[in-house]
Amino acid sequence: MKNLRVLVLLFVFMSSLAFAGVEYVSKITTTSDKKSMNYEMTSTLYAQDGDVKQVYKNVPKSQRAIIMEDGYWLYKGKENTLYIVNDKEKTVTPMSLDAMMQMAGMAGQLVKIEISDHQVKTEDLGKENVLGFSCDHIRITSEYTMLMKIAFIKKTMHINEVKDIWATNDLKFVQDINRAFYEKDFKTGWEDLDKMIEREMKVMKKIGFPMKTVTHTIQKNKKGKVGSDQTTTMEILEMKANSFPASFFEVPKDYQKASMMPGEEEGEEEGDGDTPKKKKKFGIF
Repeated sequence: MKNLRVLVLLFVFMSSLAFAGVEYVSKITTTSDKKSMNYEMTSTLYAQDGDVKQVYKNVPKSQRAIIMEDGYWLYKGKENTLYIVNDKEKTVTPMSLDAMMQMAGMAGQLVKIEISDHQVKTEDLGKENVLGFSCDHIRITSEYTMLMKIAFIKKTMHINEVKDIWATNDLKFVQDINRAFYEKDFKTGWEDLDKMIEREMKVMKKIGFPMKTVTHTIQKNKKGKVGSDQTTTMEILEMKANSFPASFFEVPKDYQKASMMPGEEEGEEEGDGDTPKKKKKFGIF
């Protein structure tokens, strides 16, 4: 399910697209009934003319498969491509969004996901001030049952998610792009999941730019036993307009290209003489 987690992160990442230059720092905190999932990290995002760079700090071990601290995510709007830049390994992993959707579709042939009993309720909890911006406090409650089938293995999960959002309409230059993002036609390859995402994105489209979100998710098995209980808070700590040179969003030309496809290997061969040569393996999948 790592592909699905990448897609979810990408949705969050791309929702910050802006044409005017902007940068902001946010803090992401997760508390869980599982100690290994408790963490706090920060993210600095830079956006301009449809390009986005996101740098993370204090990345926990549980998240390092898809988020790195020695590097950053770089999205090039005109190319519709996300680059995973690893400064430690000096590699760049290009990820075409079209290719990612194809990969999700391939996974959909092996892993079956069925969604049932999906319900979404929205509550307006009034106005509140966040970081000097007037925000609408919205609560979205989502419930559904997910059945996953992998070969002869079946797993049923009942998901209850309560998301509190403090969103502002004062940032119009960001908000216009935010709404355009929610009009995009994203497909994961799982029909039921796509329908659920589509319904929830229609709800999000009506909301302003999120300055803070608190998401409480409880997952239970088919017998009603709690499998996980987790709360994730994202809050913007600083935000300002900025102007960046074009070079700020350039892909490093001297970094080695890594593969995004599972099983593929790219890179310089190692070894000499009669020693078998091996290729370095890269990629996040």
